[in-house]
Amino acid sequence: MIRLSFLLAIGLLLAPAAQGQPEKPFHKVVDAFLANAPMKVNYHYTLTSGDFRQDTTGTLVLIGPGVFRLELWDKVYGSDGSSLYLHDRNTHQTIIDSLRWTEVNLWVRLLHGKLPAGTVVTPGESSSEGTTRWELSHEEPWWFSVVAVDTTTWSVREIRLREEQGWEHLVRLDVPEPWNNSSPDSFIALEDLFGTRLDLR
Repeated sequence: MIRLSFLLAIGLLLAPAAQGQPEKPFHKVVDAFLANAPMKVNYHYTLTSGDFRQDTTGTLVLIGPGVFRLELWDKVYGSDGSSLYLHDRNTHQTIIDSLRWTEVNLWVRLLHGKLPAGTVVTPGESSSEGTTRWELSHEEPWWFSVVAVDTTTWSVREIRLREEQGWEHLVRLDVPEPWNNSSPDSFIALEDLFGTRLDLR
């Protein structure tokens, strides 16, 4: 009886692996804004945006302080700029309570993160904030979400910076080494910032 229970427990632990991952998981990078996050979160999630709900399967892996790689294995649809909530159906916990998403070629790209100190930013092409450049300090929690992507170089063209007080700035990037190795025109490649190339096609 004990041996049977042990084998059953092992089988339950290996169940997600036995199902196998798709050949090409859909990689997304998110910042979960979690101070005490686990290294890896379970496989089953519910994405919610307004009245929209979608159950999906994936893996949320910690890749840096407060920064996660979220791999979802289904297409996700939604309106550009809408808020998104990620709920873990296994633990009944809200993993991410508010995100912004950007839709590219029917694939929703969740790209969030925290820029390194010393990053110099310039107002974006569609911004009305003039041409002043400024440097991000250590004290200011500059979180961003991707606004536009250069599909030729697969680089981020514009991002939306958000201050703690809620103000948002549409800017272009000029990131110090070693992040800015990709392009002479102040674009930043996704793999330079996140350590992995995202397939935006």
